[in-house]
Amino acid sequence: MEVFLRFIADTSDTVIREVRIKGSASLLGLHEQIYATFGLEPGEMGSFYYSTADWDQGEELPMFSMDDSSPSMETMTVADFFSQTAHALYVYNFLDMNIFYVEKVKEDEEEGFEDFVVLNAVGELDKKPSKPSADAAPGMAKDPSQMTEAEINAMYGLDDLDGTKDPYADEDSFEDEEYY
Repeated sequence: MEVFLRFIADTSDTVIREVRIKGSASLLGLHEQIYATFGLEPGEMGSFYYSTADWDQGEELPMFSMDDSSPSMETMTVADFFSQTAHALYVYNFLDMNIFYVEKVKEDEEEGFEDFVVLNAVGELDKKPSKPSADAAPGMAKDPSQMTEAEINAMYGLDDLDGTKDPYADEDSFEDEEYY
């Protein structure tokens, strides 16, 4: 059996992937295919959530189970998950919150040769910088282990802990102004 799915990214731009995957594949395998298909950084956590047709979030299916009796993306197949619901939410990287609306389009009893195929792709996700750029805040482009003590102190505003620097040296003098 093969399952046909449509992933719609929750972004201001239109970003859609329509895919075909073998029903016997685990949701963890689907997770790995999806972040690769959308060009997301690998190695982040993700979860599938059961959903209603109105995209109301239901119960979470985590990547890994904390005990042997709970289902997880590792143990549940794509066919089993989508036999219980035609709609799901998929969240990748809980810090950046990449959210996708997932809809089962159809099932087919015939199986193709490939485990996973992208049938249609529309749009691209905005790339988030994975490493600080050279024009980031001073001192932030460097690895802290490679910074001098003065650079670290300046980065955190601790460059005058001994109190020798006049904190008002750069401000205009109050003596020249009249207040009413």
